[in-house]
Amino acid sequence: MAQESSINTASRRTRILNNHLFQYPSKPTSCLQSNSCLSYTPPESTESFGFDIKEMRKIVDFHNLEDRDWLFGVIKQGRVFNGKERGGRLFVSPDYNQTMEQQREMTMKRIEYLLERGAFDGWLTKKGVEAELKKLSLLEVIQIFDHSLSVKIGVHFFLWGGAIQFMGTKRHHDKWLRDTETYAMKGCFSMTELGHGSNVRGIETVTTYDSKTGEFVINTPCESAQKYWIGGAANHATHTIVFSQLKINGVNEGVHAFIAQIRDVNGNILPNICIADCGHKIGLNGVDNGRIWFDNLRIPRENLLNLVADVSPDGQYLSAIKDPDQRFAAFLAPLTSGRVTIATSAIYSSKIGLAIAIRYALSRRAFSMTPNGPEVLLLDYPSHQRRLLPLLAKSYAMSFGGNYLKMLYVNRTPESAKTLHVVSSAFKAIFTWHNMRTLQECLYFRGVTTMFSCSRSARHSFQNT
Repeated sequence: MAQESSINTASRRTRILNNHLFQYPSKPTSCLQSNSCLSYTPPESTESFGFDIKEMRKIVDFHNLEDRDWLFGVIKQGRVFNGKERGGRLFVSPDYNQTMEQQREMTMKRIEYLLERGAFDGWLTKKGVEAELKKLSLLEVIQIFDHSLSVKIGVHFFLWGGAIQFMGTKRHHDKWLRDTETYAMKGCFSMTELGHGSNVRGIETVTTYDSKTGEFVINTPCESAQKYWIGGAANHATHTIVFSQLKINGVNEGVHAFIAQIRDVNGNILPNICIADCGHKIGLNGVDNGRIWFDNLRIPRENLLNLVADVSPDGQYLSAIKDPDQRFAAFLAPLTSGRVTIATSAIYSSKIGLAIAIRYALSRRAFSMTPNGPEVLLLDYPSHQRRLLPLLAKSYAMSFGGNYLKMLYVNRTPESAKTLHVVSSAFKAIFTWHNMRTLQECLYFRGVTTMFSCSRSARHSFQNT
């Protein structure tokens, strides 16, 4: 019985292949019959929709729609955003054919352009739910354009600036936040190390205190302790937050964070610091990732971010949190904003990929059901629908989840800190996994249809599709 079934399957496949090669008429199957999709034209051509886009945006983008539209307009007007007019419409996208050096400099030019137009006003100096939501919404617009730009801005504001905000006290806020917001100084975030990655508790950089001079002394004791993959370190950052083990009177008090200057105003690397470039990457070449070593680098005692713990002038360790585990958890507060922005960024990447793939599937045709008949739109194939449309539905659901996470973050309280930590960690993982799968599917279908097209006719090329 099994053998007979196998023969029937082989026979059916042979018949289908024979019809395809010799263009014999074949009876259309119900799933590929002509339907309204065959006369589809892009929405932007007719502006006729079965639903209200503005209402949909209120649900999906959720907040600060006017601020988002303002920044879209600012980006479209800027020559540094590489705008190109096609069919009466303006499209902006980075030029990934530029060299690594060109992409890095272009990223800084775009930051300067946005800075001049007030895009970052209040990102660190204004407080409250509305200010934080506006900041998150503008960062999401930037992420839609270019991840190199959003990562560079995110490191400066959310990691460097966020560490000063959440781990520092008034003396740090008064001295550093305004200059960070205006880019009078450019910050980076030296946490990860070559030997330990994101295992913050295991980092090997060591800081001791010299009570004679009132200075901390930072050292990289071995190669695995080098600060590695630090965004902004290779070219532009003038200051950094250094995560380090703090040793006082021979006792390791655990991981603490310090402010250190690494370049002067002219961009020259300061003494007792060594910086190397991580070089070309497969993506995000607009971000200048670098490696940093410290050799007896001395910084003022006041440069310890001391919200959780401090060191007195005579070298006494002071902290209201006696439990080392609770202290360590408090030091990781700045990472919460990073998890929030990474999670929401992943969903916007999924939306962009699906928008491109679905629009392509509603305009690209492949194979006809009858000789000389119209070719079938990709989205009329059930396999195409079943691979893309569930991901679209899932992206909608995760978009709502991202909005929930943002509201949890901007309305955070000490009591909700644990919930925020758990939800942001989970969403970061789940949303980025979904994004990877979604983009892979979108890329796969485009590539497969291109290969089919090339095999059937020489007039279609990879470049044309």
